[in-house]
Amino acid sequence: MPIAPVVALILGFIASLIAIPACAQADVERARRSIAAVEETLKQRPDDATLWFYLARFQSEAGNIDAALAALAKVEALGEGYLPVRSLGFEKVWGDARFQAARARLEAKLPRLDYAATAIELGDRGLIPEGLAHDERSRSFFLGSIAKKKIVRVSHFNVVSDFAGPFSELDSVLGLAVDAPRRTLYAVSTSALTAQGRARPRNAVFAFDVDSGRLVRRFEVAEAAQLNDVAVASGGRVFASDSGNGAIYEIPKEGAVRTLVPAGQLRGSNGLAVSPDVQRLYVAHTTGLAVVDIASGAVKRVANATRESIAAIDGLYEWQGELVGVQNSTTPGRVILISLSREGDSVTRVKTLLSHHHGALDEPTTGAVSDQGFFFLLAATGVSHYNDQGTLDNPDTVPDPTVLRVLLPR
Repeated sequence: MPIAPVVALILGFIASLIAIPACAQADVERARRSIAAVEETLKQRPDDATLWFYLARFQSEAGNIDAALAALAKVEALGEGYLPVRSLGFEKVWGDARFQAARARLEAKLPRLDYAATAIELGDRGLIPEGLAHDERSRSFFLGSIAKKKIVRVSHFNVVSDFAGPFSELDSVLGLAVDAPRRTLYAVSTSALTAQGRARPRNAVFAFDVDSGRLVRRFEVAEAAQLNDVAVASGGRVFASDSGNGAIYEIPKEGAVRTLVPAGQLRGSNGLAVSPDVQRLYVAHTTGLAVVDIASGAVKRVANATRESIAAIDGLYEWQGELVGVQNSTTPGRVILISLSREGDSVTRVKTLLSHHHGALDEPTTGAVSDQGFFFLLAATGVSHYNDQGTLDNPDTVPDPTVLRVLLPR
């Protein structure tokens, strides 16, 4: 069924709390408004474990400890794949023994898959990367910097160099994607991550020549509130998500940017993945997945026939007819493989590829699929340290940017 207006309302409230970079904890009044929105949506989807999880979070933020515990009990009864994080809304309830017992039960249900080799580790803690791309031909990685407003290249010899810097007029760099056949790197640039940037908003998708670093074109998206991710389909069609206003755009090779999904329909939209036949565009949002018919722009919520969570996916990628998702916010972080029905509109299985037990996971965000059967995960980012003033909170605790190599099933 189409995503109802009330669902868009709750997505808007939640998105304002967990956008990248993470905002300061919501005040009590905002938590109460979010509680009301979640409770309204629960009238339509009373068995949605994700909604109960967010209700537990907002009740905790509002200081309603017993209500938070009651909501968490519903999560335990209805779903799997959830694990509260202290810094993401559960600070006020963290010291409660009942909460810790419930959290321990949730964690006990999570599979432990903690092996993934380190692909690269950078010494620049001030980089604060959010987007990652990989080019098979040159065997190079590209990491986009939120804080330093640039893109770095890491060669297969682990040589680090600036690929695109100040002369490109980038703002904070989020999603990255390589169109290998056309030798193009697409990068999302947005000013919306700081108060100063929102006062003079700029949102654009940059297209660079992968081999030379030359800027090929800058696609301005004036109507966007906060561009977030970008995906390249087979054949070279390019799509971008707008977490701020819920729109989805197609980035053309020539001419003006086309609005595929109008504002307001997919609030909190984030990661994107295109079906192999380029008929469907999958969009990750705060409470699950949506699928867009590319020809018509029609939006449907992807049904989930499993108990496993598909919420709070940041990076989303197509792999041999399945989807790879990087989760955060509803868990300390994990990578999942999502199997779809033949029609592509429902989830039939969710398999964990990497769990939060891996020691390098620290605010994982995005990744890149390799033709060699690996998923490269941007596992340690420090994105929540980047504040609304454009500086870093607690810089001494920012992790080294780290990319892991996760084996994909064949």
